[in-house]
Amino acid sequence: MTPPPKVAAVVLAYRPSSSIRDNLAKLAVQADHIYLVNNSPDDEVTEKLLAPLRDGDALTVLDQTKNVGVAAGFNAGMRQALGAGFDYVWVFDQDSTVADGMLEALIGAFSPAGRPVAIAGPALRAEETGHLYDGENRVGVEEQVAVISSGALFSRAALEKIGLHDERLFIDYVDHDISLRARRAGYRVVKVYDTVLDHRFGDSVPSTFLGRRIYLSNYSPMRQYYMTRNRMIMIRRYGFGRWFWDDAAYATKAWIKMLLCERERGPKIRAGIRGFIDGARFRQVRSTVG
Repeated sequence: MTPPPKVAAVVLAYRPSSSIRDNLAKLAVQADHIYLVNNSPDDEVTEKLLAPLRDGDALTVLDQTKNVGVAAGFNAGMRQALGAGFDYVWVFDQDSTVADGMLEALIGAFSPAGRPVAIAGPALRAEETGHLYDGENRVGVEEQVAVISSGALFSRAALEKIGLHDERLFIDYVDHDISLRARRAGYRVVKVYDTVLDHRFGDSVPSTFLGRRIYLSNYSPMRQYYMTRNRMIMIRRYGFGRWFWDDAAYATKAWIKMLLCERERGPKIRAGIRGFIDGARFRQVRSTVG
């Protein structure tokens, strides 16, 4: 009889709220071990929050020297998991909440039939509204161009071939990059619509525009810089495929809302311009991401 696969969860934390404890407790029921990557090691509030978790056998806290970013933070936990011999790595950021039975549903997507699956992600629901995002109200398993890394399950076999997240990207589009790399290597990237991840994008707050209720991400100028820079890098790496048109629709809406409704529009616009220029100049060399 084949033993069940060993699964490690990786949770990235940067000045998290106390709600992270509840999510870790839910994860502990499903995963064999949890690697909690502390991306805010010098923050006293974070240390008080994480201190009781450091003595548990089912959880390992990995303190980083500073905020190393999303890509390097994920990779720190993923390397530990792979080094410890786990078959799958299940990745989360602190803005995501796991659902009961999610791991079982994701593992079921790694079918031996057809091309192998590298990454399986859940459907996404907006935490602030409780509503599924556009296109997420489906059933079954379907192949995707890309899935967000948070909530996604990665196979060891695929990671050993394609490498980990590209740490040079720091934040934003790290999930697009690893998904598109997996597809180039002949793997499938799938979404399991039968399990749902509650996720929050940015510092989302409600607002009203032309009598319609909308939600503003309120990303900082720094995030606007990385989103624009890394979008340019993705275009240079992967061209204007389906991923681009899907992303362009989202980016257009986000920029319209930012320009019409958000604060700090000037700094955000300037950051986006700098990101565009730096993305066009980005040196495309092979990164040692594995």
